[in-house]
Amino acid sequence: MIFDKVFERFCRLADLSRDEAAKWTYLVHDCIFEISENVLIPDFEDERICHRLTAVTAALAFYKYTRINSARGDISGFKAGDLTVNIDGSAVCGAFDLYCEELAKISDIIKNKDFIFGRTDSFCTEI
Repeated sequence: MIFDKVFERFCRLADLSRDEAAKWTYLVHDCIFEISENVLIPDFEDERICHRLTAVTAALAFYKYTRINSARGDISGFKAGDLTVNIDGSAVCGAFDLYCEELAKISDIIKNKDFIFGRTDSFCTEI
């Protein structure tokens, strides 16, 4: 993955200039590592889907950014004239939903740690 592309997309999602987002570069680097090492199947490299990897990584960074700001209380709301905007936990939920949507788009190349194979008893009875 190319850091600059992920960072640019993160800036757009977070509505931050590159200068404002500069302090969040560590978060973008962490997310690139997390997706590359923990989500993708081993040894996967395909430039044809680079845009999907950029999207999911930026969405993960945005989700984490939103969670951090929500936990700090940095995002609470603002008032401009007659317009009042309050941002609550729904911003975090929305960011998570965005991440899940982007993750679904790379489902063909991710490790699936949530699948459990097991045997169940039949509910059918012989007559």
